[in-house]
Amino acid sequence: MSHGDSTTTRSRSAAASIAIAAMIAGLCGGGVSSAQPSANPPTQPTPNYRAIIAKSLKAKDTVTVGSQSPATYFLDRGGIFGPDAKLDQVEVSDSIKMVQTMYNGWAWQTCLRLKLNGKPVTYAVFIAEGRVVDARSALAVDDCEKAQFVGLRGATMR
Repeated sequence: MSHGDSTTTRSRSAAASIAIAAMIAGLCGGGVSSAQPSANPPTQPTPNYRAIIAKSLKAKDTVTVGSQSPATYFLDRGGIFGPDAKLDQVEVSDSIKMVQTMYNGWAWQTCLRLKLNGKPVTYAVFIAEGRVVDARSALAVDDCEKAQFVGLRGATMR
């Protein structure tokens, strides 16, 4: 192989690597979107997030989905945790903030700290339209480690 052939091969390899990286970025949501999200959150009254979380902690024993349209995961399930989860020492952050989410647009986000089946966990909880639309283990971006927590009253624990 001559020097020119190896340069051409490297150039093709580099071009292929760039194309693959661009494709992966598009698949992972890193691609350019034609619809730009608004930079400012909508003005909405702060929801009674403690009450919403209290009634949404435990899932229903049975899940019924309407025949006309599929319900979202949390509506379907009826709660953040399964019906058999053992919840204890449930506390909610004393603050809530509006954040933009990938699947639910603008939503209110707060933090939930509890013992789940005997293990301490912290969750980020997302609320929109007066209901929980998502919840997951808290990440650094959620700022839950900076939050002050208060015990949650009126929650169904067991």
